[in-house]
Amino acid sequence: MKIKSNLLLYSCLSVFFQLSLMAANSQTPILRWEKMANGVWKAKVGKPETNNLLSISESKPKTSAINEMSSVAFPLSPNEIKFEIFDGKTYLRFPLEKAEKIFGLGLNFKTVEQRGRILRLHEDHYDGVDNGRSHAPIPFYVSSKGYGVFINSSRYIDIWVGTGVRVDSKNPPVVRDRNTDRKWSAAPYSDNVEVLIPAEGVELYVFGGPSTLDAVSRFNLYQGGGCLPPKWGLGFWHRTPTLFNDQQLLAEVDGFTKHQFPLTVIGLEPGWQSKAYPCTYEWDSTRFPDPKGLISNLKTKGIYTNLWINPYISPDAKILPALKPYTASHTVWTGFIPDYSMKQTNTIIGNHFQKNLLNIGVSGFKMDENDGFDFWLWPDVTKFPSKIPAEVMRQTYGVMMQKLNTQLFRANNTRTYGLVRATNAGATAFPFVIYNDYYSHRDFITALINSSFIGTLWTPEVLALNHGPFPKWKNKWPMWLI
Repeated sequence: MKIKSNLLLYSCLSVFFQLSLMAANSQTPILRWEKMANGVWKAKVGKPETNNLLSISESKPKTSAINEMSSVAFPLSPNEIKFEIFDGKTYLRFPLEKAEKIFGLGLNFKTVEQRGRILRLHEDHYDGVDNGRSHAPIPFYVSSKGYGVFINSSRYIDIWVGTGVRVDSKNPPVVRDRNTDRKWSAAPYSDNVEVLIPAEGVELYVFGGPSTLDAVSRFNLYQGGGCLPPKWGLGFWHRTPTLFNDQQLLAEVDGFTKHQFPLTVIGLEPGWQSKAYPCTYEWDSTRFPDPKGLISNLKTKGIYTNLWINPYISPDAKILPALKPYTASHTVWTGFIPDYSMKQTNTIIGNHFQKNLLNIGVSGFKMDENDGFDFWLWPDVTKFPSKIPAEVMRQTYGVMMQKLNTQLFRANNTRTYGLVRATNAGATAFPFVIYNDYYSHRDFITALINSSFIGTLWTPEVLALNHGPFPKWKNKWPMWLI
């Protein structure tokens, strides 16, 4: 027994001295990887920022579920993962084998494999180009070799996926003469993934396999696992035009019954509020004189109510006087921007929602316009009272809104299911689905594939351009489905 103990001690010391020797001989130190659960490792580079994706979402890892998965070895060579802090930024480098394929890195609509691409992961409305600007710029990639890498930073992140060729590369590309060699390429072979983060440190996670599916599963579970939607949330959803009143809405619902179309959720667009763009979060008493009675009536028909909102608060909103000290230095569409990272903001908005919306039976929300574009969102020079940088706020604002709404419904012991325009890592357990104003069936399929690599839910929408009251639809199918 003593001999076995001595052998074990000798083995541990041998590994320690080998790692020490590699660290001494390498240009940059080797990271210390801490095992967090079976197949999950964490390392810290420099001085990681406090406000990262997991801390803002307050995700709680499902460690017990991860530990029920197989125990696997660290899937990369530790001495080939390089880092450097320079010019106030963090430089990272991960190895990439020749036949290796890389997937993930946000909700992309036109590409599935990301090797050979240069991306800036930046929360934004999707504008038809896979350049990293996305509704879900999740900094997680998964390899065809069966491992995943997560960069836990809430900054805009630049990533070169097998495009940068280093002088000290172990596998340099073949030098070719463009004048005479037809195999010359403007994009020669690269054996690394390089990352630039505008901060003096970051948390890194590696998720083992052995399969790609295992790596994604561990990543999802580490964020708290997936959400369990209510059964009604998986039914047919329909949204009415902006300025419909309660009688027009009921007539439209009756049309579904008459034509034997299924309907489980009815969505009210901005006109349910007294003012929108920016919002009051108050019922318009002309169009909806009895919202509680309307919602109760719909519930008797088995139909749940979903309300459209955006984050920006109207100067005429009753909650603004209390909320104003917790809003940003800039406005959007003349609306005040709540700082959702602050407890006071969540209390004021949460109490208003509970009293005026949840208590009368509202089942969920469609949270719009918390993603981009640059010219209609707050600029990065905006100051928030919490002192969280505007860039970080941009990357996580949709997550903060999801967190508040999820907490409200859970406090009522009620399930919700909603829609949101912006998300990021850490929100996997929240019962919200990404949607956007983009219409391409081919790209829809690509987005669905990519959503499976990054741990988020995404849905397309069907838009009826000739939308009108049901009696005028005749035999057409003009659905606005979200």
